[in-house]
Amino acid sequence: RGSYAVMSTMNLDQAMEVFALYCKSKGLAPRTIETYSYALQRLRKHLSQSGSSPPIPTQQDLRGFITEMLGRGVARGTIRIRMRAIRCFCNFLEREEIVDESPTKGVEIPKVPTRYPEIITKEQARKLLGAARRGSWTGKRNRAILTAFLDTGMRLSELIGLDLGDVDLRTRTIRIRSGKGDKERHVYMGRALVKAFRRWLEVRGFHEEKTPFFLTKEGNRLDLRNVERIVERIAARAEIDGVRITPHILRHTFATHYIQNGGD
Repeated sequence: RGSYAVMSTMNLDQAMEVFALYCKSKGLAPRTIETYSYALQRLRKHLSQSGSSPPIPTQQDLRGFITEMLGRGVARGTIRIRMRAIRCFCNFLEREEIVDESPTKGVEIPKVPTRYPEIITKEQARKLLGAARRGSWTGKRNRAILTAFLDTGMRLSELIGLDLGDVDLRTRTIRIRSGKGDKERHVYMGRALVKAFRRWLEVRGFHEEKTPFFLTKEGNRLDLRNVERIVERIAARAEIDGVRITPHILRHTFATHYIQNGGD
C-alpha cells in the first residue's frame, strides 16, 4: 500500500468522521469545513466500487484520483484546492497515528500556469469615477463606493458590511469588522475617499452608528448583487474596453497601484 502503513482498522468513512469532528473542535470557518468535506466526498466517490466504505487511500490511489480529474477536464486550480484539502486530512491522520506517514507525501499536484490578475489603468480608473454622476443621491453614493474600492482595496463583502460607526472621517480610518476569517482590522483613507464619503453622508443623512453606511433608496443595506450591478452599469457608461470591471478587479487594481507606488 505505498510507502506507508495503516496503523488502525479505520476505513475512509470513519476517518472522515473523526476529521470532521476535529475541524469543528478547532473552530474552523464553515466554508473551510465545507471545502474539506466536498474534496473528501469526491475522493470517496472515486475510490468506492461498491456500497461499502473504501479503505484509507494510498499514494497510488491519490495519483489515480488526480489522473481521473485531469481526464474529466477538471480545472487545475480546482484540483489543487481539492488536493490541498486532502493533504490536510492526510496530515491529520499522520498526527493522530492512524497512518504512520501521510499518503500525500511524494504525490505531485498539477501546477497552475501563472496568471496575473487583470487590472485597470489609472486613466481607466479616472474614466470610471467620472462616469459616476456626481449630482444625484445615487451618484454620490456610487462614486463613494468606487472610490472606496480603489483607495482601500477592501473586499465587496467588507464594503457592504460597513456601518456608520465604522467610518471615522476625523482620523481617516475605516474599521473592517467582517474581514476574511472574521478578523477585525483598520484601513486608512486618502483625501479623495474622505471627500467622497463626506459628499455621500451629506445626502445620506445621519442615523444611529449601527445603521448601514451604504443604503438602497428604500433605506436597506446594499447586498452583493446591488454593488456588482452598480459597478457594471458605471463601467458600461464609462465605455472602458478590454477588461470586465468588477469589485474584485478594483481590489486587484488597488493592490497593484499600491505596490507600484512603493507600498509593501
